[in-house]
Amino acid sequence: MTLPVANPGGIQPCCYQHALAADAVFCGECGKPILRCMAFEECGGLVSDDGCCNVCVRPQLYLDKDAVTEVKTGGVLVLPLVFYNASGIGRPLFITDVWIREGESPRRRIELPWKRLDAGGSNRLNVQTGAMERQGRHGIEITFAAATNYFMREERFAFTSSLSLEVEQGGSLVINQTINASGVGAGSDTVYAPIRLETQGETRKAAVGGQAAELGLQRADNFEAAHGVRGYTDGPLKGSVVNRGARIVWKGFGADEPVPGAITTRDSIIAIGRGKSIRAGGDNFVQLLTLDSNGVVDEQLSQAISRRHLELFIQGGRLCARVTGQSGVFIGENKHGADDALAVIGNGDVIRILPKFPDALALQVRMRANYGHIEEITITRVPAIPEGAQR
Repeated sequence: MTLPVANPGGIQPCCYQHALAADAVFCGECGKPILRCMAFEECGGLVSDDGCCNVCVRPQLYLDKDAVTEVKTGGVLVLPLVFYNASGIGRPLFITDVWIREGESPRRRIELPWKRLDAGGSNRLNVQTGAMERQGRHGIEITFAAATNYFMREERFAFTSSLSLEVEQGGSLVINQTINASGVGAGSDTVYAPIRLETQGETRKAAVGGQAAELGLQRADNFEAAHGVRGYTDGPLKGSVVNRGARIVWKGFGADEPVPGAITTRDSIIAIGRGKSIRAGGDNFVQLLTLDSNGVVDEQLSQAISRRHLELFIQGGRLCARVTGQSGVFIGENKHGADDALAVIGNGDVIRILPKFPDALALQVRMRANYGHIEEITITRVPAIPEGAQR
């Protein structure tokens, strides 16, 4: 089976050119912030606010060529689907979930006999509909979640294809769909794309010229938020998603306070710890040192903070943390160590940097959502560094 590869879209070519400079924060031509994929060192991909890298995440969905489906009176239709990974850089995709919805009925999950899709590889899945007992139009919605991994990190996205199955007089069947003409998630232009199924006795065969018929895909961002594929799944932020380009505002950090902005580092991570900040010639985005009652650096207590103590990044539409300091941290009421899984940070959470000295240094996190999208995160140091403090 020969399958076409779609062109990635959504990012201007000028941004890719400027992203080659390791210290590039904004595109020098269009002025947009450069938001790198978590796997940028491998894929060279950029993302927009939705966080989807069109280099790593390029699923395609097809109705298999020459597929025969059996339909009897009051019976069902079997849609032989082919999932294809069009990534051109050898990155695998993982299809974690598939749902089907017919008309206004509830979605039902389809059991998957496979999960991994290597780049350039495909897997077939037969999806069975309900009974096709009447002539007329039958709406079918196929939704699936695709994940990409890079070391300990994972991004997952949902895609959907909406079909209108119209049973004509005499038994022939037409599948009507709208395809995003600019590629997955790249725009709103659509084209009408009928696929005719011809009746042969009690069977129907796809008449698609001996080739697999591509089904149009769109990003299902509302579905992602509503079903926990992306964004927060409980609490006051339930259903809200942190934009990949969310503006992070730093307060209380004194003269070393970073300029507000999105995470534009090469690995899409901001590291904080005892080591010097990037602005001071170090590796950390923010330097963390404890102060005594006079506002002077407490050298001895500061030694308890690891040089790279904590990493913050946006993953799955949530602000996440990975603890790298041996002493760990408290996030809210829970302690997280260096060997623990990634921690999700919510609105109002307080990150206490030294569990044995919880009042010595903390970071308070506040988020602001707009129609379900979190566009600004404020991280406040407690206690704040007094103006003119010695460092």
